[in-house]
Amino acid sequence: MSIRIFGVVIFVIATLYTWNAGSYAITFGDVLGPTVFPVIVGIPMMILSASLVVFPSGQVDWPAPQRMWRQAAALAVLIGYTIVLRPLGFPLATFALIALLGIILGGAAWKAVLLGAIMAPALWALFDQVLGLPLDFLGSLFG
Repeated sequence: MSIRIFGVVIFVIATLYTWNAGSYAITFGDVLGPTVFPVIVGIPMMILSASLVVFPSGQVDWPAPQRMWRQAAALAVLIGYTIVLRPLGFPLATFALIALLGIILGGAAWKAVLLGAIMAPALWALFDQVLGLPLDFLGSLFG
């Protein structure tokens, strides 16, 4: 039964994802526009998740509670990242994301913080300076 529930949940997410992609509008760039990629991902996701509902197979072995808590904590960090990205800016929010995920996944705290301190500015430089995708260095919290 849990495979069918999972299939329904993924189907709903894929449907909302694909439907929301239709609202993207941009006046420059690719001829096809920003809607194409989400549709290319969303439609097969709907089909595959529907197949889980119609043709479930096997038995689900749920992970141990400790692993479930880690997954829930990682999901909470990812949701928190989307909330603090604009106020803190890309480097600070990404630093926190990388450091917290490293700790949650069982890494040493000092290694996770060091990785976040190196990767956050490097990713900002890659996206902003090299690829030309503008990202706020300091968010709205810092003016």
